[in-house]
Amino acid sequence: MQNLFSHTHEPDYVSPLDAKPYEDSVVIDVPQDQAFDGFTDAVHLWWPVAELSVFGEGSHVAILRDHLVEESEDGDEMVWAEIQEWDSPGFIRLHWTLGSEELGTSDVEIHFDVADGGLTRVTIRCERALSSESDSDNVFICDWALILARYARFMGGAAKLD
Repeated sequence: MQNLFSHTHEPDYVSPLDAKPYEDSVVIDVPQDQAFDGFTDAVHLWWPVAELSVFGEGSHVAILRDHLVEESEDGDEMVWAEIQEWDSPGFIRLHWTLGSEELGTSDVEIHFDVADGGLTRVTIRCERALSSESDSDNVFICDWALILARYARFMGGAAKLD
């Protein structure tokens, strides 16, 4: 009975993860409910899988049950985020893990706010916890600016405001 209690190896200290806040928004020329549905129900049509994907081209992103997932062409599934709050048509909160909290997590808020003239402002806010492995080339990092741009283009483009 080696390593019982007082002789067990102490785990290595793991320092807390640093976090970096992020916020971006776009105003689109659709009503709030359509903006929400376009983001949630049609995510498979606009998500940039060529640039932001675990499985690559041919995969698709979807909201299934209480999760945001990516499914490969072979049917393999990767859970990207857990849906923590869903308040249609105004708000979604995701706990982003990309299947493993070891590579860092992010709590992502997506707000759909009514703007003047029947437009909708879509705002993404998150605080991305960065692991020591986040500098690696094979770690998936979410480019929220690209995601928001692709979504806006799918919804007809960003509204021009004077």
